[in-house]
Amino acid sequence: MSLAPKKRGDLFALIALACGGLVLLAVIASPYWHDVALGHTDFLSFYAGGRLAFTPGLYDPQQAMAEQLRAAHVMGEGTYFIRMPWFAAAMWPLARLPYIPAQFLWQFLLIGGLIAFVVFWPRPSLVIRATILCYSLPALMNLRMGQDVPLLLACMAASLALLQREKPLIAGLVLSLTLAKFHLFLPLFPAVLFARRWRFAAGLFSGAAFLLAASFLVNGPDWPQRFLAAISDPATTPRVIVTPSFYYLLHGSPLAIASIGIVLMIFYLRMARKDVEFLIAAAPVVILPLLPHAGAYDCLLLAPLAMTALDAGSREAKIAAALLLIPVTYFVAWSVSSWSMLIPILDVALLALCAMTRVPAKIAGSPEFERRPIASAR
Repeated sequence: MSLAPKKRGDLFALIALACGGLVLLAVIASPYWHDVALGHTDFLSFYAGGRLAFTPGLYDPQQAMAEQLRAAHVMGEGTYFIRMPWFAAAMWPLARLPYIPAQFLWQFLLIGGLIAFVVFWPRPSLVIRATILCYSLPALMNLRMGQDVPLLLACMAASLALLQREKPLIAGLVLSLTLAKFHLFLPLFPAVLFARRWRFAAGLFSGAAFLLAASFLVNGPDWPQRFLAAISDPATTPRVIVTPSFYYLLHGSPLAIASIGIVLMIFYLRMARKDVEFLIAAAPVVILPLLPHAGAYDCLLLAPLAMTALDAGSREAKIAAALLLIPVTYFVAWSVSSWSMLIPILDVALLALCAMTRVPAKIAGSPEFERRPIASAR
């Protein structure tokens, strides 16, 4: 049964609840507002990347720290630029501005990404989606840290909306922008081929190829070597306590990680073949529990699948989804070291439950898609 407010009184109650969530997040974030206002966020590394975009020093920690010190009078250890050169080129216009105005413009873009996700993601109802995000600690973490995960959410939602409008090529091009954090979307590329969504795959692979080619134009033929050296630096990996991954629990064992990864990939491919909404929503859920480089803010990428399951999943899937959407779960996982594995456990549980239970492939609240399943959009 679809989750949607049935009466006007229910709607007002949800709006009041959403406002309460915003107040709660504002109180939680109050000790950090001063740092955000000064620009002491991960945007500092993006800004430095924009300043160094077309230079050989893009992945040089010393030059990055010099740019950070020049821009914000502070430099962060481990906050070097570790994105592809095309992303640095995308940051170049913002890096032409003074740092503080650029930082505030970036924050508005992140909030715009969250709003776009709420508007375009199909499940559950619009008001419930907005209310859920008003209580989202991962969303707050992204705004606090200046991370770009909200923009990835917007790409996922916009791509799904375009697929629903029978524009698969454009949908694939939009989703290729998730290459900004490519490691979180690696399962998507084989899955789109396995699902035989050829026009969607054409857009996705064409967009990715264009961004890779642009990276060579921006930073020269040797950027892959310098990029790999940068992302391999242990200083750029988040601390274990805030990493929603089994990687450190398994001591980085290739056999154990590969075994779990194969099982999760089987679950994912089963869903992806049946439903394009799962194809998009579950891609980061598959790989997030296995990565050494994944931060607490990346947990926001669990929201699309959790919202879909909350609306149309089995009873067990709804429970797992709800736990991944409420703030209490993250308070516990991020505050008590012995519970730090709670998020990846729920991640795997949600994926398995969604794979084992067929979720109806109709878009909640859309008359058009009540008549035509989403799985037919190619």
